[in-house]
Amino acid sequence: MLSADVKRKLVEGVREFSLAFDPRRWREEAERAFALLELGGPLRALTPLGFRSRPRLELAASPSPYCRAFGLDGGSTRPIHFANGTTLCANQAVMLGEPPQELEGLPLDAFRTVALVTHSFSPSGGPKADYHEHEDGLLALWRVHLTRDYLWGEIDHVLKGLADSASEARHGQRLAERLDLGRADLLILDGNVFPIGLYYLLKERSRGGDLLAFPGAVEALAGHLRLAEFLAQRGTAYVGINKTPQTAYLLEALPERGPWADDRQFIRALFLGLAKDRLGWTNWFVQERYPSPGRSGARAEGSDIFHELAEFEPQLRPEEYHVAYFFVFDPQATEGQGSVLKVEAPRLVLSRHDPEELQLAVLSEIARGEGVPPLLRRADSRARITQEEREALIKSCGLPPDLGYNQGRGEPW
Repeated sequence: MLSADVKRKLVEGVREFSLAFDPRRWREEAERAFALLELGGPLRALTPLGFRSRPRLELAASPSPYCRAFGLDGGSTRPIHFANGTTLCANQAVMLGEPPQELEGLPLDAFRTVALVTHSFSPSGGPKADYHEHEDGLLALWRVHLTRDYLWGEIDHVLKGLADSASEARHGQRLAERLDLGRADLLILDGNVFPIGLYYLLKERSRGGDLLAFPGAVEALAGHLRLAEFLAQRGTAYVGINKTPQTAYLLEALPERGPWADDRQFIRALFLGLAKDRLGWTNWFVQERYPSPGRSGARAEGSDIFHELAEFEPQLRPEEYHVAYFFVFDPQATEGQGSVLKVEAPRLVLSRHDPEELQLAVLSEIARGEGVPPLLRRADSRARITQEEREALIKSCGLPPDLGYNQGRGEPW
């Protein structure tokens, strides 16, 4: 606990620091910087550069060009460590529809796709990868086991990314096919449309392993490309909503980076003071190249990862996978503190659907929710794996968990 003297000194220090913050100047500086974005390099504007806002109720009441909307989310155990050196991560994916949809007389959330991914430092017992759908069609299971020969670093990051990608992308594809999604449908994913950071990590074999040499892992990791290709054939619109964007792509396109830590902080400054009953958003951008990992903030041209994924056997031109995005600011979210969302779509979607119409449809979904579309909030509640379920899974494995000191004091495993 803080002593009275320490608490007083900390409060004095915070107050002194906060005097340097002028909200009006902070917003004006962001507005000037936004107008100076350099759009001839890795970052391009797909629609005219700008930002605007409208009343939330007006957006919520906007008619949608899509007859059905679907929300897809996954719930993860987070990586679990055992005393024998094994690490485990599981993810289950759930999809819901609006208006409410049924499949074969059952609600959509009765259908699940699960990925169970494990890693061991022992070379025996792997690698293995298997995908199986139960006869009743309710459950599909990815089972992937990796060994140190293929993965020896960044294990927690890779296992969680692999579990998320395998379950969520495959679930989206298998239900989209059974529900016969087409041009009149909109699919909203929770998170990024492609795990770009994971792709770069795996291409840099020196950082973590040679996972791309294992065909089973490649098949699971390529799931988001397969989903994009499948929906492109159907003409279905789909987006991903990243609730915690941490990129700095806009900042890297400024002549001078400015005082902001990342794009999220930059966008928050741009809409500082926006009335609580409105939503603010930017134009559509597209990212054609990405800075090299570990060089955040560097003035570098970067590379196009979609020209480097031959192992995934992409079926479309690399440019069609380029990630387009716009930012949304919701001043009412997070208990009135406001939040920044990043809405993404593969470029192929915007070549088949009007960018402004798609943007308005997504904004309408966000306006009807509390920080995120109601569909995603409901899908999240169905997919979530609770701490109690996580601990029960650990106990059922029959292996002693590798607990740290803090877990021994009663903190969550």
